[in-house]
Amino acid sequence: MEKTILDLLTEDLEYRQSMLNKRQAASFLSEMSARDIIEFSYIHVLKGLERKLTLVEIACNIGRRLRQKLRQKQNTVLDAQGGWFVLISYIELGILGYRKKHSYRNGKKDKHRSYFIFAKDWQAIKEMMELVNEESCDMFPVNTPPEPWTGKAYHETTGISVIKKGHEDALKFFENNDMSYIVDTLNKLQSTAWCINDNVFEVYKQCMHNDKNPFKFTKEIDPIKRASLIIEAEAIQSLAEKHRGRPFYHLYNLDFRGRIYPNTAFLHEQSSDNAKGILQLNEPVELGDYGYYWLCVHTANVWGNDKVSLDDRAEWVGDMIDTILDYAYYPMKFTGWMDADKPFSFLAACFELKMVHEWMEEGQDVSKFPSCLPVYIDGSNNGVQHLVAMSQDNEVAPLVNLVPSKIPGDVYMFIAEKVWERLEVMAKGVTLDVKEQFEEVFNTAIKLQRDYDSAPDKSERKVLAFQKAQSWRNQNRHLREQLFPIYWLNIDSKKIQRKTVKRNVMTLGYGGTAYGMGQQVIDDTRDISPYLRDKEHLWGALLGSLVYKTCYEELKGPAMLLRLFQTLAERANKKKEHLQWLSPVTNFPVIQAYRKPTSKRTELKYGDDILKVQLQVWEETTVNESKQKTGAAPNIVHSLDAVHLTMCIHDANYPVTVVHDSFGSHAGNMNKMFYHVRKKFVELYELQPLEFILEQLNSLDLTPNKGNLDVKSVLRSDFAFA
Repeated sequence: MEKTILDLLTEDLEYRQSMLNKRQAASFLSEMSARDIIEFSYIHVLKGLERKLTLVEIACNIGRRLRQKLRQKQNTVLDAQGGWFVLISYIELGILGYRKKHSYRNGKKDKHRSYFIFAKDWQAIKEMMELVNEESCDMFPVNTPPEPWTGKAYHETTGISVIKKGHEDALKFFENNDMSYIVDTLNKLQSTAWCINDNVFEVYKQCMHNDKNPFKFTKEIDPIKRASLIIEAEAIQSLAEKHRGRPFYHLYNLDFRGRIYPNTAFLHEQSSDNAKGILQLNEPVELGDYGYYWLCVHTANVWGNDKVSLDDRAEWVGDMIDTILDYAYYPMKFTGWMDADKPFSFLAACFELKMVHEWMEEGQDVSKFPSCLPVYIDGSNNGVQHLVAMSQDNEVAPLVNLVPSKIPGDVYMFIAEKVWERLEVMAKGVTLDVKEQFEEVFNTAIKLQRDYDSAPDKSERKVLAFQKAQSWRNQNRHLREQLFPIYWLNIDSKKIQRKTVKRNVMTLGYGGTAYGMGQQVIDDTRDISPYLRDKEHLWGALLGSLVYKTCYEELKGPAMLLRLFQTLAERANKKKEHLQWLSPVTNFPVIQAYRKPTSKRTELKYGDDILKVQLQVWEETTVNESKQKTGAAPNIVHSLDAVHLTMCIHDANYPVTVVHDSFGSHAGNMNKMFYHVRKKFVELYELQPLEFILEQLNSLDLTPNKGNLDVKSVLRSDFAFA
């Protein structure tokens, strides 16, 4: 019988394991069988390729998880050496290769080159997906509910930490205190069975081999990002095929803020729409009296028609029903579903509506239809919602739907309109002769960028093109700054204006910075139109700064709290301490352990090659004061968001699924969920969580003057979570 690629990898690793001695850094690998190690490490290799991680990052991820499984403490050097020892087998068999190149962080090229892993035999990597045992492979869905959490810091069978990369003090607190509220929540999620939606998955597979498809990689012009998106789409397909026709489960744990995540890679409800759209709950629930209504609302939401009343969304589905049924009956002929905001989730809703209509045509009662499709309601800019609830800002509350209204408030459109008003004012200060130079400057910038992009990598031509572009930009810096408002005022579409600022405003509550918002504008607008794709990066950066300033001036309550949280971080910095607190209700220990790692050089050996690499060693560190300041706001907001999510799951007597600020359930339970989410939000803020945290930090003197918002008004707001 011919040996598989998995057999060959196992043989290679087994032989090299036999040569290990106790003095070698990778000697801890002798405690596991070679096959288990290969199967266990496989998904880390796949995720590393998808995320374009460095060789050192992939090696450390493999080594760290293997040592966790063996109940051994983190040791960055041993992690790297052990992970590299495993990767060598992939390299020996020609599956992977490595090369040295520059990496990019936040859009900037690193000064020094790093080693990166790349796929030499992609077919072999895909074949392994079918061969590895899901019970052995790290981060695969599992066929039976995972062993329950018991309140220990590490999972009994997997060795996974209950807090991902948790600080040792947080893990000790978790183990030595009553954490039953969180433990019960994790175990409830782990007992929820998922399965593949066969109807959608069949279409998914056809789309993978069809020029007409909804996948993002089709439109992506950046070859690196495109490759990453293709890996993700193919991994989801392979995992779905592997688990098709049977229920599967996920192991869940928490990040250091208390947010809950599945420990599965790719195929889970918190993944992209590619995965979310092909998943459904394994156990059906009858639609009941309101389930069909909520199925219709969900269908409109995932299409993108979510800026109107709930009744109008349901009515839109009624008006569109013939088209929706065409999508379900002939999805590769009537491909309009591909234009939805979330195409595969929308197609899943179309299939569900088709089955409901067939059920009714057979004379069956619609309320008795057994539905497995999870439907979702989303928070309305959830980060700002939490800031508004803490500050009781009655002026901003309508914009994020914390008070009743006939149509949804739209904080994104509000900020977009304010930004474009400011651009109009700025443009009035630009002289006519400068304005007349816009076309020439715009076209020159496009030509210089395209000359650079078209030049071969590492060529003299590329270097010269870069130097020419930089020289022109430096000489015309002031002129380009003056033309900044002129460029953006050529965008007169309200929809595009809103889309341009959306991620900026969305991340405000999670610690968005002026620089970060500029990068978001540069990245997010590339695919909207050729005009926006070819913009000068300076114009994107300046708009991000303008959005940042506008948010702080127009959203006064949230801005006040963001400054307050920064002050908390500054006080912790003076004490050289990590900012830390216990969350209300859940008692979760949040430790904002931003540290400055020490840098250590080490050598990774392969044959005659010696790879000299730099490791970020976290075992001996000092407080990173800069990150502490920028992280305080997002982490406090995320920790309260995590409490709300946990309360919603824990206190419901039916299955609940959460995707960040999105709450899901069977359609038949959504009417209960709709009110449950609001009730838990009110319960949380009636506990005055801001004062609860300030008191722990001996900072009640920072308690701000609040507005007049009555948080109970959320109970009457249709659009707070919709």
